[in-house]
Amino acid sequence: MAREPEKCMSLGSFSLARGIGMVLILLGHSITPFFKPAAAEGLFAGAGSVLGGGIMAMFFMISGFGFYVRSPKRCVSVQTRLLLDPYIYTMGAILLTRLVLALLLDRSFRGHGGELVLTYLLGLNAEGGGTLWGMRIESVSILWFILALYGGWICYNGICRLRSGVLQKLLVAACVVLGWLMTVPQKVWPYCLPMVLLCVGYLAAGHWMRLGSWLERKLPWWAWAAVIAVSVVCAAFGGVNMVACEWRLGLLDVAGSFCVGFLLLRLYRCCLGLTGLPVRILEAVGASSLWIVFLHGYEKVIFPWHRLGAYLPGTICVVVCFIARALLIYLFYRLLRLFGRRSRKKKVTIEWEE
Repeated sequence: MAREPEKCMSLGSFSLARGIGMVLILLGHSITPFFKPAAAEGLFAGAGSVLGGGIMAMFFMISGFGFYVRSPKRCVSVQTRLLLDPYIYTMGAILLTRLVLALLLDRSFRGHGGELVLTYLLGLNAEGGGTLWGMRIESVSILWFILALYGGWICYNGICRLRSGVLQKLLVAACVVLGWLMTVPQKVWPYCLPMVLLCVGYLAAGHWMRLGSWLERKLPWWAWAAVIAVSVVCAAFGGVNMVACEWRLGLLDVAGSFCVGFLLLRLYRCCLGLTGLPVRILEAVGASSLWIVFLHGYEKVIFPWHRLGAYLPGTICVVVCFIARALLIYLFYRLLRLFGRRSRKKKVTIEWEE
C-alpha cells in the first residue's frame, strides 16, 4: 500500500491555490446577497457557476493530491479530528449564538434558529429552506464541503485498500455516477451524500495526478483538446450549484467540473515562483483555509449581511461586505489561535508542576 508522501512535493503545499480559491469564494458569497443571479438563459450565462464548481473541484483534488492509504480506524480517527470535530464545534457555536440572540431580542428560538438544529444534526443541504417531518430546515451552507470531504476520504480510503487497480477505478467511476444520479429525483440529502460520492471522484483525480505527474508532464494535444472542449461547452450551456445538487447538463457538467479544476491546477503550476506581498498574503490565507471555511460558515449564518442593501448601493455593499467579512474572519482566527496557545501553555505548566 502507498504510504505517506513526502511533505515537500514539487508543486509545494498548494497554499497559493487555496488562498486564491478562498478569496474568490468569499467574494462570490459577498456578491450574491446583493445581486441575485438572473435565470441563466443566454450563452455563457452559467459560466460563473461552472467556474465556481471547478474551484470546489480543485479544492477536493488538492486534498487528493496528498492522499495516502491508512487503516480504516486510523483514517476515521484522523478525519474526525480534522473535519468532523470542528464541524460539531461550529454547529454548537452557531446554535448557541442564535439562542443568545433570541433571548436578547425577546423572540422565539424555534422561529429564529430552531430550524438549524435538525439542519446541522442531519447535515442537510436545503438551499432556500424547506420542511422535514413538519419542521423547518435550512442548509449547512459552506460546511457541505467539510461533510463531503470527510465522507469522501473515508470512502476513497476503503476503495484504495482493494488490491485490484481496475476494480478501484470502476468503483470510483460508480461513485461519481451514483452521486449525480441521486440528485435527479431529489436535491436535499442527509449528510450531503451525493457530494460525498462525487468527492470520491475528485479525490481520486487528485491522487492520480500526483502518481502520474499530470501537472508536470507534457500532455498530448488531444487530451488538451478534450479538456478545453468540455470546459467551454459547460461554460456556454451549463450551470452548476454543488450545494443545491444542480447540474444543468447532467453528467457533462460533472465532467466539466473535473476539467475546470484540472485547468485551474495547471494554471497554478504557472504561478509557482511568484513572490511579493500579495503572494505571501494569499499563501497565508491558503495555509489557514480550513480555519477560514469554519469561520466563514459561522459568520455567514450569524451576520445578516443582506441588510447592508437598505443603506448602500449594490457595488459598495459588495466591497463593504467582503472587507468586513475578511476582517471579521481574521479577528476570529487570531482570537482562536491566542486561546489555543494559552490553553497549551496552561497544560504544559500543570504537567511540569506535577
